[in-house]
Amino acid sequence: MRHTMIHPSRSTGNRTGRSRRRWGALVAAGALTVSLVACSSGDDAAAGDRTVDVQGHELVIPDHPDRIASIFNASTQPIIELGAADRLVAVQTLPAANVPPANRAAYEAVPNKVAYNTPAEKLVPFDPDLIFSFNGAEKGVNEELGKIAPVAVMQTHGDKRADWQDRTDTIGEILDVPDEAKELKEALTKRQKDISEKYADVLAANTVVFLDSYERGNVFAAGTESMVGDLFTPAGVRFAPSVSGRGGGSDNPGEFTASAEKLGDFLDADIILVGSNFDGGFNELQQALLDNPLLARSDKIKQPIGLATISSYAQANYMLDQLEKALTAAQQK
Repeated sequence: MRHTMIHPSRSTGNRTGRSRRRWGALVAAGALTVSLVACSSGDDAAAGDRTVDVQGHELVIPDHPDRIASIFNASTQPIIELGAADRLVAVQTLPAANVPPANRAAYEAVPNKVAYNTPAEKLVPFDPDLIFSFNGAEKGVNEELGKIAPVAVMQTHGDKRADWQDRTDTIGEILDVPDEAKELKEALTKRQKDISEKYADVLAANTVVFLDSYERGNVFAAGTESMVGDLFTPAGVRFAPSVSGRGGGSDNPGEFTASAEKLGDFLDADIILVGSNFDGGFNELQQALLDNPLLARSDKIKQPIGLATISSYAQANYMLDQLEKALTAAQQK
């Protein structure tokens, strides 16, 4: 729910000085609390500001933020697909292939790219009036960012990790475009239902697992309670027993890690969805996973699927495209 307090706007010429003087931020990333203190006023919201709900925490922001820095992809992609790419002044550096094709041109057009852990002072020249960060940032990063502009901290770790759609809804509220977020959600829900009906027989006969690797010698798997599960379960997907539990617990629900020797524990599925970039390519660790004899010798369907960390509806639809390819292959087997 968004709470709006709008006051007559100040001149834009004063915005830079205001943002650097007003905003002192105490952002406790680990506890997911955001406390913004108006340094020049005791009011909750000054002229031209409004208060919004950021995943359970109130935040005072400019009424119409138009110089946004997004240091993490989980906020960058929603901002793009909600039609606000022209408001971005800086975003996290990513390989082009790790950006969903539907959002790639808009991402590449953003003038400045920064590392996700960039020092706050590196953002000062871009003069942001709002910064998007995440609760998995290194200790102290969000506090330093808060000295430049208000910081909207997205909950990418913890119990809300899997709820990527809530992050998009929240960003829609912050950008004052909630209807656009609603339309994206409704379109995805319809597509999930269509897939569940179109492939009902093959979905009933097959189970699925998502596999990836982020560290040499280790295997990552995702299932029912993960972001991947949040996307695929409404489409009728049944995950294998090996990934149907809580997995990583409260920090990474539905996610599992094990040594490469334990890969066989996750091959109880009929369809293997393998992490990849959005061009269907594999990095060195993913290729090593595919070359593991336990997987390489298997005649099970193996389908490149994209990244396990879902950031946007564009990514979700790409992954559903790949899922349909895998289900079609299963029908033909």
